[in-house]
Amino acid sequence: MVDHPDKYDYSRAKVPGPLTKEMEAKKLEKKRAQKAQRKQREQAQREQQQRWEQEQEKKQWFAALSDREKRALAAERRLAAQLQDTGTTLTNISRCWQCGESLVGRIPFHYLDFSFCSTACLQTHRRAQAGRT
Repeated sequence: MVDHPDKYDYSRAKVPGPLTKEMEAKKLEKKRAQKAQRKQREQAQREQQQRWEQEQEKKQWFAALSDREKRALAAERRLAAQLQDTGTTLTNISRCWQCGESLVGRIPFHYLDFSFCSTACLQTHRRAQAGRT
């Protein structure tokens, strides 16, 4: 139609107008924009799905905790919030004397001036101390 505008009766044949370079560029740009929007929408859906799955995992994890662990977790969160409000950090976290595990949120086992995360660490420490004497 661009090369031979008078050769045929294009309006009678209901042929749409010729595509110019600008029209083709606009059409291509529109397709690219739609593709970018689709990708962005799919990415947002994937992120939302991942957040939902993580929330479900957290719910299952929390439901599996014992009442004692739930209370300890709540106390740990209150402590962290209180420390955040005062502007201090948890630099003085007590740790297991044997393995170095953090005792925050746990009820430690005490022996003399030592604190341990589990009875296994306590027993290992006692055996090591007995072997030194």
